[in-house]
Amino acid sequence: MTRYKQTAMIVLAAAMAVGTTIVPAAASRKKISSVNLSVTSDMRIGDDMDPAQIEIEEDSEKYYVESCDITNTGFYWTEEDVPRIEVYLTAEEGYYFSLKSSDVHLDGATYVEAVKPSGMDSTQLKITMDLPSMAGRMDEIETVTLEKNGMATWNAVQGAGQYEVRLIRNSTTVGGTQTVQSTTVDFGYLMTKAANYTVKVRPVSRVNWEVKGKWASTGGLYIDSMAAAQFRSDNPDGGEWVHDENGWWFRNEDGSNTAEDWQKIDGKWYYFNEQGYMLENSWVKTGEVYYYVGADGSMLRGAYVPDTEYYVDSTGAWVQE
Repeated sequence: MTRYKQTAMIVLAAAMAVGTTIVPAAASRKKISSVNLSVTSDMRIGDDMDPAQIEIEEDSEKYYVESCDITNTGFYWTEEDVPRIEVYLTAEEGYYFSLKSSDVHLDGATYVEAVKPSGMDSTQLKITMDLPSMAGRMDEIETVTLEKNGMATWNAVQGAGQYEVRLIRNSTTVGGTQTVQSTTVDFGYLMTKAANYTVKVRPVSRVNWEVKGKWASTGGLYIDSMAAAQFRSDNPDGGEWVHDENGWWFRNEDGSNTAEDWQKIDGKWYYFNEQGYMLENSWVKTGEVYYYVGADGSMLRGAYVPDTEYYVDSTGAWVQE
């Protein structure tokens, strides 16, 4: 296995495609007709662009890795970068390179081209390759905690745009998988039964949401019957109100939410639009009956609609005279 130290960038004026057969300098030399390299790296977003973080393993005694250069511009890796490197191979004494592009096999990298470096003979070969995108190289979440008050917290990961979070009750996920942009979630509304609870969370790339990191988990936290009863008291309907830039919505105990329908919460009726947000100061027609929801979103009953002469009865229905 070969590990590299920083090398100076070499400006190559010209190169000859490997597809052209290279004639050996002496008949006694043996040709190298294929190259196999395995490439690994531990680069992370925010790291210096340092070839020392790249390891290349060759599986032949006919050649060895002379050096490795990074061709990307900049000083630090960002999530938009696709690392491109140039790997210089040198044939062992008595050998020379004579191969085509299809004879270069890479593990852990994508082939770009292979050429003879300018001014060099057939004992030298430069292979250009791309490493996996930095968008998929997020750090792992190091710490996840679940407090007795139901609050889950974890450390932020550079390059992550959001996080997927799960609450596990004994061995079953409750509330589904939540996607959040913060590094905290209040799970108290789901911890309403005496059980052992754990939280699992993983980062999702800011650049490509299909790229996700590894799951990190808390240790188990046991909630006894008294603590569960307190959570039920704090969340009598087994859910919680959530406010964001679009308004208020209600997250049920199972993680779902109501849309285009009424829902009774703490003894009051609320109407949620097609996006799942609570209506305020609005008329709602259900069937042939009109109802009115006030400033707090709850259905008005047995009263006049503010600033009007319209009256709704004890069921909330508008009394049309």
